[in-house]
Amino acid sequence: MSTTERMPTSKRFLQKISTFCAITSFILAAAAGGLLAINTAEASDVYKAAVGATTFFFFMVGIVLHAIGATDIPDLKIKTEK
Repeated sequence: MSTTERMPTSKRFLQKISTFCAITSFILAAAAGGLLAINTAEASDVYKAAVGATTFFFFMVGIVLHAIGATDIPDLKIKTEK
């Protein structure tokens, strides 16, 4: 690959799916965090821990999937000269 070639600007299909899942994970993390904030007073410690772990999990999954979706992946196909 020469230095003048550019990385592809269009994302591959699985990267688009990854970005969609990342956004969904962030929304689920926000919903779980909101649920935890609303039910703090009457919730048991086990419930708080479970919802807190769910919030953390979805937030971290969102970060990883966003990184996968935002990465510029080069075209790795072998080009044959004819």
